Amino acid sequence: MELLTTLLVSIGYRLPILIGLGVALVMLLDTPRGKVRSVALSALGLLLAVTLIGGVLSAVPLLLIAGGNYSSVGSMNTLLSAGHIALSLLEAVGYIMLAWALVQALRRPQAPGKP
Repeated sequence: MELLTTLLVSIGYRLPILIGLGVALVMLLDTPRGKVRSVALSALGLLLAVTLIGGVLSAVPLLLIAGGNYSSVGSMNTLLSAGHIALSLLEAVGYIMLAWALVQALRRPQAPGKP
């Protein structure tokens, strides 16, 4: 029961981010096709994948402890830490891609008659 509670809390921490990424994805689907949209969609996909994989990586030690593999947790600590560092780097790339798409969209001239 304690494992289930811990897993639900871990999901609860990521749920607002997943909802925000989902809303951003839906808003982006209604924009004209082009390079900027493709980059923004790729960035959102990358951020979504990083969030989900990060959740799985956070759950691995809990599952190992629940299975009684205490020695595995200690040996996997370095590997899990490296995985979290790699996910942080990918998350940074996703944010940079989103910022690039935003800058490109803001630099484009607006159609006449639009405020």
